[in-house]
Amino acid sequence: MGIHHGHILRILRDEGAQSRAELSRRSKLSATTLTHVTAALLRDGSILEGETYGANGVGRPAQAVRLVPEARTVAGVHIGAGNVQVTITDLLARPKASAAFSFDTGSADPDEIVRQVSRTVIQLAEETQVDTKSMLGVGIGVPGPVDPARRMALASINVGWRNLALADKLEDALRLPAVVEHNVSAMALAESRYGIGKNVPALLYIYLRTGLGAGLMVDGAPFRPGGHGAVELGHIQIVADGAECACGNVGCLETFVCERALMEAAGLSGQAPDDLLARVERNRPAWGTVVRHLTTALASAVNILSPNLIVFGGHLGEAPQSLYEALAADLPPRIMPHMRDILMLERGTFGAQAGSIGGAAVALDQFFYSGALH
Repeated sequence: MGIHHGHILRILRDEGAQSRAELSRRSKLSATTLTHVTAALLRDGSILEGETYGANGVGRPAQAVRLVPEARTVAGVHIGAGNVQVTITDLLARPKASAAFSFDTGSADPDEIVRQVSRTVIQLAEETQVDTKSMLGVGIGVPGPVDPARRMALASINVGWRNLALADKLEDALRLPAVVEHNVSAMALAESRYGIGKNVPALLYIYLRTGLGAGLMVDGAPFRPGGHGAVELGHIQIVADGAECACGNVGCLETFVCERALMEAAGLSGQAPDDLLARVERNRPAWGTVVRHLTTALASAVNILSPNLIVFGGHLGEAPQSLYEALAADLPPRIMPHMRDILMLERGTFGAQAGSIGGAAVALDQFFYSGALH
């Protein structure tokens, strides 16, 4: 029966309050099955019934069934190259509390990072008066591919992790179920479920911080090539004789469009500023190279993947408007004609919290909207 519970919860999440008749029509469940499902959801507080629905002044208005976003919580974790974000959210991925900490990528001890994540989740739960025992679980976004069961970080190049059983470690530390996902795929999921990408058939999310990653949603489902999740846009080869990339190839997009290269182009050192791309724009030759190579890679991605919407996060989400104007002008001639009128380019919804909200979205899909709770 859990699959039916998840179906009803997803309808209420995506379409708002519904009458029982409308729920039955949309879900294609019999009246008897719907009665059993809604009774269970009412008992555990996931939904409420009682508000009028579709009242028009004629006859007795129907009762509305609606989701209760505050009923349960999840924790979302984003692990980047040298930084970790943690956020506790409600059932609509709305943040209740967030925190962040940094670590040394040169000596990244995963056990210590897990301990610190665990402490942070407990601290945030106390701040928001959430009992950690009542939390549904934890979603963890990691750099690089994950295993098909979404338990392990397979190859996180920037932190040197290989075949790391991260979900097991966090479950042992927090006594909560955990699920692991490629971090940019998690951000794409969040945009598709709760952000600018709702009801978009194909969404490509591109994120730039230390490196350049991508995630793809197709018809509301994460695209997980090979079961691993990662869409390696940063490792499209742009030039045949370029600099060596961290992946082992040469001339990849990421050798031109990554924090290290952009900091050099901007003449900066230390921690990258939020307006990094605006600083690079002042170096016109370097800016031209960045825009040209990014356009080339995006054209390849659009022609292969056919996204309706490209959402930009990280430094790209904070880029000057001139970047978006250049892409809007330069991309259409390089993509297939049928894509030119439908492709949209947008900044991400969640700003600096995109990673941890992505982790929360993964946890919500896995532990609540799947019907697993029931």
